[in-house]
Amino acid sequence: MRTERDRSPSGTGPPISLSERLAAMRAPCPVHPSMYQIEAAVIDWSREVGLGTAPGAGAHLLAGRAFARYGTATATLFARWLTWTSHLREEPSASAGVIAVAAGGEPGPPLERAFADLWRTCAPGMGGGWRERFLAGLAAQHAALLDPRTPPVEDYPALGRAGFGSYLFDLVEPCTGVEVPAPVRESAQWRAVLDASGDVAAWCHDLVTGSGYVTSASASPSLRGEAAERWVIDRLVARMEELWAAARAIPPVLERHGLGLAASREVIQVACAFLTIPRAYLEWLLESSRYRHLR
Repeated sequence: MRTERDRSPSGTGPPISLSERLAAMRAPCPVHPSMYQIEAAVIDWSREVGLGTAPGAGAHLLAGRAFARYGTATATLFARWLTWTSHLREEPSASAGVIAVAAGGEPGPPLERAFADLWRTCAPGMGGGWRERFLAGLAAQHAALLDPRTPPVEDYPALGRAGFGSYLFDLVEPCTGVEVPAPVRESAQWRAVLDASGDVAAWCHDLVTGSGYVTSASASPSLRGEAAERWVIDRLVARMEELWAAARAIPPVLERHGLGLAASREVIQVACAFLTIPRAYLEWLLESSRYRHLR
């Protein structure tokens, strides 16, 4: 039986129903053994660049789950990016200045200085294609966050992915030190994995907050109240199955493009991160103080 404590502020049902429906999201993620070290490093960095600690507090919890089997430096770098992007979401108009910094402009406010520090760490090790994809994703998020309209439900997935921040998934490569070869990255199979992972994470957020996809679905005459939530959960279940199916198609792509054993193993680890991040994100949402009443 549902209780008022189990319900979101918008009247939707408890997000725990996701773990009831999705076997892949039922088992807890492993946690990085250096979680507290990651937290301390991110807090120190955030203060040094002038961001403070809020609203990115707790980013180490997500990064420590998403990269539990990687080195401390990898998880820490991703947590720094998460901290930065959480501030950017609070101030989306700052994206224009950030993009100018990426093009060589002098950083000004703390958001730009923090980005400059992260960009210097990541961009030099990545090719031009990666930089273009990252900045395109940043520009797409900028446009999506500043657009007040509620998109039709059939248009929401791509727009929701942009608003959530598709560039966050591009960050897996510089954080792990693995750049996916262009023929693999540009394949339909790789794009299917990347898009599905982004959708699952974004829709988890929407279900927890009662926004985004839930709002778009609620605008449909046949989907009102809890019916909209149930519909989004059904879509998420199907999308998670599509994610795993897409991931299973990656090894043949690597073989077709002649990647050796070592390179294939590295690329598969990147793909595995796309499978881990949605569950890590859901756990982080439910654990954070902002959504504690939804547990």
